[in-house]
Amino acid sequence: MAEEQALNDAREAISQILRFLGITRIVCVDDEYKDSPGVDDAVAAAAQLTPEEIRAALPETGETSLDDSEVRAERVRQTLDALDTKAKQERSEKLLAVARLKNGDVTDDKADALILKQLIPHSQLIPLTPKKWLEQGEALLAQDSEQRTLFLFDQDLSEDGGERTGGMKIISAVLASDSQGTRICGLLTHTATPENEHEQWKQLSREFSVPFDRFIVVPKKWLNQDPLIFAQRLKLVALSPDFSKLKGKAAEIVQRAVVVATKEVEEISIFDLDHIVFRVAGAEGLWEPDMLFRLHSLFSRLEARRLAHQAGEMEAIAKRLRSVSHIPTDSESLPALTTWALQRRELFEPGNHLNGNHVPLELGDIFVKTGSTSNKAYILLSQPCDLMVRPGGERQPEIDFLTLAEVVTATETPRYAEELEYFGQGPAERYFVKLKQVHQVRACMLDLCVFNSDGKASIEVGKDCPDGIRPCWTERHGRLMSVYQKKVDRLKLLWATPADAEDVRRAKDEIRRAVLADLLDVGLFKGDVSEAHGRRAVAFNCCRIGRLSRERAFGLLMAYTSCLCRPAYDRDFGKPIAKPIKP
Repeated sequence: MAEEQALNDAREAISQILRFLGITRIVCVDDEYKDSPGVDDAVAAAAQLTPEEIRAALPETGETSLDDSEVRAERVRQTLDALDTKAKQERSEKLLAVARLKNGDVTDDKADALILKQLIPHSQLIPLTPKKWLEQGEALLAQDSEQRTLFLFDQDLSEDGGERTGGMKIISAVLASDSQGTRICGLLTHTATPENEHEQWKQLSREFSVPFDRFIVVPKKWLNQDPLIFAQRLKLVALSPDFSKLKGKAAEIVQRAVVVATKEVEEISIFDLDHIVFRVAGAEGLWEPDMLFRLHSLFSRLEARRLAHQAGEMEAIAKRLRSVSHIPTDSESLPALTTWALQRRELFEPGNHLNGNHVPLELGDIFVKTGSTSNKAYILLSQPCDLMVRPGGERQPEIDFLTLAEVVTATETPRYAEELEYFGQGPAERYFVKLKQVHQVRACMLDLCVFNSDGKASIEVGKDCPDGIRPCWTERHGRLMSVYQKKVDRLKLLWATPADAEDVRRAKDEIRRAVLADLLDVGLFKGDVSEAHGRRAVAFNCCRIGRLSRERAFGLLMAYTSCLCRPAYDRDFGKPIAKPIKP
């Protein structure tokens, strides 16, 4: 009786959705409504059901044994023939709908249309053929302001004189004539599947020039695979107009808040601006425009919150959405959300932005080895104040080494590790920061990543600092140039010349490699010196690829310090020895 329970759960959810939103009727346009199922169709459907399922859908069969297939068919036929026309149609549709739920592997528009009729109260459902819509559609749309209506359209209406994309064309016209922006439309289609419904939704929006948030695509497959998910999609159809209003109101508030914030910043005196934007920023080695953005963010946030609570308009919309959103429509077969990628964007800043804009080194910066097949990454866990480069291109105090912790993929949580959520390419991948697997890396090597738009740790000896570098880091470049100039100068006598014999060349090369290992060995990463067009460059197999958000990076730093400061008690000998834990 699982199919009957699925129908009941979905029916109850839909009933609540309609009640909370004040929707009094649902207009469904489908070319399958042109023909009603006959007794022969119902008898064929009953052949796929158990005796208990038949009695639930057709209670008039009574207690007669239905175990024998021939007896079952004859009893169903006799029972249906004895009913009046309305009851016969309702019972026949119920038998076909339940049978469809048991066998949803093949496409059957007629059966799916009958499942829809089982889910929506008969008093609220107005099933129309495409021809009937042409006759009644204009009047139904005009009545929408008094009787709130949910409009559902099958995509392929070709069986009743319509077009294969007729549903979407009707939706486009219906919404184009909606000056109030209150009409609720959904598209029922087999062209969208549970696997591609989001992509189909976007494609149809572009193809028919219908705003993405003004309609929703509902795969018909949910009707027979899981009616509760169909109810959930119906909920989203109904919520769509209010969501549009909420987003529009939020956008309006943000725009108004920006105007107010701009005026607030303009009213700050030149003395205060000079102090905040240049003197404070300069003393800390910050980029001056960042201080202006900080001021704008402060005033915008305060004004946006004030406007959001003003008159209670946003709360009224949110209350309507909240009451419907909380109606239970969860299901085990609910498709995965696509919000993972959005959350990842909030937590990680991409390397192309950091490196392209020469953003200074910061807590949470993530590095990889270039030219390596390893899937490890390394995250910077040094205190932010220690990383700050101040006027003169110095850190205060100047530190030689920075801490990088290994980031590895694993199926289970390693010991002494913190999970780095959303780091991979999908939710199936799990990554962890191993707090005991740390490396001390020279700061001057990691600093080189800041000066290269590809994020690689390299420097061309004798070349000027690139454009677009912040003042403190321009001075830092000069200090780093001095460091690496000295290292390269120590190799002067070890570069082969045209006059060198072959054995001399080989000897110089071997000695140079040995010296390089000493000069440029920074532990985790290795360096090399190359020569081209009379210039020499130092490069390490290190590249910055991104940055963890400041809040999460601080959490990792705290976890790292807690790991270092964990208590070391005498070994407990009162308990059995546990199985070894994998590192």
